[in-house]
Amino acid sequence: MRIGVFGGSFNPVHNGHLRLASYALSELNLNRVIFVPSNQTPLKKKEVLLPAALRLSLLKAAVKKNRSFGVSDCELKRGGMSFTVDTLKAFKKKWGKKTELYFLSGADVVQSLDRWKSPKKVFQLCRFVVVTRPGFKGFRSRWPVLWMPMEPVPVSSSMVRGRLSKGQSVRGLVPPLTLPALRRYFKKIKKEI
Repeated sequence: MRIGVFGGSFNPVHNGHLRLASYALSELNLNRVIFVPSNQTPLKKKEVLLPAALRLSLLKAAVKKNRSFGVSDCELKRGGMSFTVDTLKAFKKKWGKKTELYFLSGADVVQSLDRWKSPKKVFQLCRFVVVTRPGFKGFRSRWPVLWMPMEPVPVSSSMVRGRLSKGQSVRGLVPPLTLPALRRYFKKIKKEI
């Protein structure tokens, strides 16, 4: 079995995430892609995250109609800092050594790999797939990454949050089933300010 592991803050999930997962599914001949929302990302400590329960429910709504996608809350349940190596070990234990794991990542991650927890072990546990993103110019990595060029999707989680905080539309940027919950959350935040 070949499983894509797509980790990230998903703050919130947007159409670029789904496009990347769909592309990886077909290009890498994966059986399934599992989205894994992080509890707290060590290298993005200053990032303000939407509540974990909201990020998880948005992800579940986003992938609901695609049988090839799933969501794991293992990092949220584990709490504390989220480390990819711990998640990959847990998935290997769950699905067995014969399961091939493909960790899906954006190109921005490559430059910080030396600062990850146990990067050598990460590369033993999975094939590390790097998908190009908007503005990516290319660079070398000492790690054996599998580059997967993809037509860029011009959307980011920070763009979505920014537009919602200004009361602007995000239609076409996020999965339709996530819109009601996102709108409710940002309306509530505005009332509290």
